Amino acid sequence: MSNHHPEEAPIGRYRHGPVTSRSEPSPPKSTTSSPAALPPSWQRLLALSGVAFAVLLAFGWFLSGGDTPDYQATDQEWTDWANDNRSGSGIAAFLVLLAGFTLLHFAGTIRDVLGSAETTVHGSVQLARVAFAGAIVGAAAIATAIVMVAAATSEGADADPIVTRAVAGAASAGPYLVAAMGFAALLGAAGLLTLRSGVLPRWTGIVALVGAVAFLVTFLTVIAGLGEDSVFGYGFLPGILALVIWSFATSIARYRAVTTTAREGGAREADA
Repeated sequence: MSNHHPEEAPIGRYRHGPVTSRSEPSPPKSTTSSPAALPPSWQRLLALSGVAFAVLLAFGWFLSGGDTPDYQATDQEWTDWANDNRSGSGIAAFLVLLAGFTLLHFAGTIRDVLGSAETTVHGSVQLARVAFAGAIVGAAAIATAIVMVAAATSEGADADPIVTRAVAGAASAGPYLVAAMGFAALLGAAGLLTLRSGVLPRWTGIVALVGAVAFLVTFLTVIAGLGEDSVFGYGFLPGILALVIWSFATSIARYRAVTTTAREGGAREADA
């Protein structure tokens, strides 16, 4: 009996013949545009949103409410405080709302910049997300706090001192501390990643970490007592100053980087 199997073709018989098997499908091409595809003018505008945020926040912060009286102060002191800060607090609330709006745009830019370090520093994308989330929380909380202070002073000399005391106390005990939490996350993540990767000037990373620590110190006011003038509450001022300096500096650095990239791209196109 023959062991030959006619149905089995010799190896190589169809080597040069037509391919009948289905080829593997090629991976689909992504149609999603890259953030770098934005026009250079848009990129420069988004970069400068950090400068706008820093300026608006600085003015809004220093115009808001002044130094509130002690919680145990007399009703007349609270009424005088509301009357003295009525117009300033309203302007401050308006400026801080604009600051929060610009921060949301700047946070998107910073997230892209920090995430671009993934090729050299693993985990950069995750830290960039933390910074972005911190910016959102901080923007919402600081705007809420300043608007609450404006509400506490909105009636001026006609304000009910009991209501004024309660609203101002709630603003300092709640939204301000939540803002500190968000800004600590933003500055901490950005500072660590900047020092490790150098995607932004490294000195801004040091400023960011100082601000993050200052904001974290304010958490201790919960232990010391929210109704008392705790020394830990003074950590908010250096934290805000660090946030303003960091935002201004990184915004200018990003603007220069975008301008340089656009200029080099234009030169290459001209040479071609």
